[in-house]
Amino acid sequence: MEFTILLSDFQKVLQKVLPAVPPKSTVAVLEHLYFKLRGNKLQIIATDQNITISSKVTVESQSEGEVLVPARMLNDIVKALGTTGSIKFKVNLEGLDITITTARGSYEMKGLSADEFIDLPQLFDGNDPTLAGEEGVVSSTNNGTFFTKDQITRLSDKTIFCVSTDEFRISMMGVLFQFRETYVNAVATDSFRLSRATVRSEGAIFPQDFDLLLPSKSIEILRKVDTDVHLSTIDSYGKITHARFDIGDTTFISRVINEKFPPYESVLPKENNLVVLADIDEFISSLKRVSLFSNEKSKQVKLSISSNTMKIFTEDEDTGRHGEESIGCEFNGESIDLAFNYKFVLEALEHVDSKDTEGNLFKMLLSLPNKPVLFLPNNDNDDLLLLVMPVRINNN
Repeated sequence: MEFTILLSDFQKVLQKVLPAVPPKSTVAVLEHLYFKLRGNKLQIIATDQNITISSKVTVESQSEGEVLVPARMLNDIVKALGTTGSIKFKVNLEGLDITITTARGSYEMKGLSADEFIDLPQLFDGNDPTLAGEEGVVSSTNNGTFFTKDQITRLSDKTIFCVSTDEFRISMMGVLFQFRETYVNAVATDSFRLSRATVRSEGAIFPQDFDLLLPSKSIEILRKVDTDVHLSTIDSYGKITHARFDIGDTTFISRVINEKFPPYESVLPKENNLVVLADIDEFISSLKRVSLFSNEKSKQVKLSISSNTMKIFTEDEDTGRHGEESIGCEFNGESIDLAFNYKFVLEALEHVDSKDTEGNLFKMLLSLPNKPVLFLPNNDNDDLLLLVMPVRINNN
């Protein structure tokens, strides 16, 4: 097996598949990349058994073959070589010796036999996402849909920060996609905050009344796609087990989370009639400065809101620290005091882009100091909803 490839092209294809390589694994082959060269097309596959990524790149082929390559070692040397020039990749398929040759020198490592790679369903045969032939496994074409690059990256980026890291709450360790013909909601929550982002279409182009719960690792990959995405699902004996994403020359398969997402609609407040309107940049800047003086454990920051002023303050009795600023605002109530974990509020508002809102303003919709607060862009689109639970006001 032998081929030549530009370093820049090699680095790009490696970065696409490396997210599927586990940092450490008791199964040694999972720490390897599967190389398959046929003609001038090199296919590279990586898997951690929860996600599997396959990508193809054009090379100058001298001889075909298959081999398993140590993923981290290969990535480290290719990154260290820079982005200019090309490399020659050669494998002695009898001894599985891998030699990488550049203008500067040569480097050797040991590979493994391609036969040792774990069995995978026939997910990558041909360009059609529809699967064929494997007993009990089919592609659910009813759930097939396209996302533009901007749509899928927006849904992913606006929700990933709210995903729970609590392994005892598996149903919250991912993002729920709700397909409703003319729009798609992406929702994430860790029970302390919630984000819901929406993309809409003029016609009924999305699946009808179909929900898909994807793990956070898959969402991280979708945040970084560089072209449009075709989504389909894979059934096993009538039950959806995987989602498939075709992205140009790259395909990745993700297990779905087989748990019921919390009924989040029930916690969305319906009677938040008090509205605060403030400049988002001014609020974020003040919150960042004041939060430097908050208690490191509670991270509590208090908001005291009146008709035209919002005071942001914190104090830490353990250290004697105190921080306070005031900004202008509009408020349709008399006055109210609230307290939050400042990180939750900051992360929420940092995901409101200037194109999401009008006049660089954001809205807070609230009712009582202990009830959920909605942070919204200043528009009527209902395409982004951010919820944060207040905390009990205390003196640390």
